[in-house]
Amino acid sequence: MKLSNPFKKKAAKQNTVEVVDPRDMPKPSDLASFLRRGWAYHSRQNESAAEGDFRSALALDGDSVDAHYGLGLSLKSQGRREDAVTVFKKALTLLGTVEGAGQVRSSMLHRLILGHINELTLGDWNLEQEVWHHGT
Repeated sequence: MKLSNPFKKKAAKQNTVEVVDPRDMPKPSDLASFLRRGWAYHSRQNESAAEGDFRSALALDGDSVDAHYGLGLSLKSQGRREDAVTVFKKALTLLGTVEGAGQVRSSMLHRLILGHINELTLGDWNLEQEVWHHGT
């Protein structure tokens, strides 16, 4: 009887992803479209444009955890440490008040945000105590 090798590499499926240039996207008019374009700019390292879209999203919904998180990442990428920490802390506060946010998503975002704050303030993600001692 021949057993198959569980470690044998399988051929990867070739998924095609349509690359969208954020400059070609329609002008945003709602929260979701500002967030979508902001993330597109952030993924292309155009942080000033991403910041603008995340701030526009926040003008529409000042309690958007996603917009605060995106803005925090954009500010961090621009080297604006103190501003990023302030925005990340606001996202943490809002994360605790979001209704309907799944526990897994909430815990994951909580750790990611704390990691970014720790990296900006301490130079290290330093999540050992958060993850291992608090059980989140």
